[in-house]
Amino acid sequence: MKHILAFAILTSTMLILTSCDDISSNKVVLAQDQFIEKQVIFFTDERNVSREIPYYDAIIELKKQYPDHFKQLKVVSLNTKTTNDFADTPPTSPAIVVVEDNQIICKVEGHNSKENIIKPVSKAIQTWEH
Repeated sequence: MKHILAFAILTSTMLILTSCDDISSNKVVLAQDQFIEKQVIFFTDERNVSREIPYYDAIIELKKQYPDHFKQLKVVSLNTKTTNDFADTPPTSPAIVVVEDNQIICKVEGHNSKENIIKPVSKAIQTWEH
């Protein structure tokens, strides 16, 4: 009985302490606790593909301009449990997020034109060149 009570107290203390951890909403959290040096992540909602057409067009254009940076484009479906493995607060669908050193340096989400997607993402990726 003593061991069960001690275990319960330790477990509840650990849960309370870990829940107080202040995580920035700009921090990307991976389930595998991997460090993301440079990554482009596309958040998609397969139920709403028609809203994503400008994003697909922008990705094609950006892939032509920056082929090395888009070789490892990560596509995350917002309809699955794994969405929470990539961001503590998932963006609105559709969205493109540019991550550098586990920090979001650019986020474009929601209804946008192809040009309004390409400009900020391109600007963020250009900083990788230096």
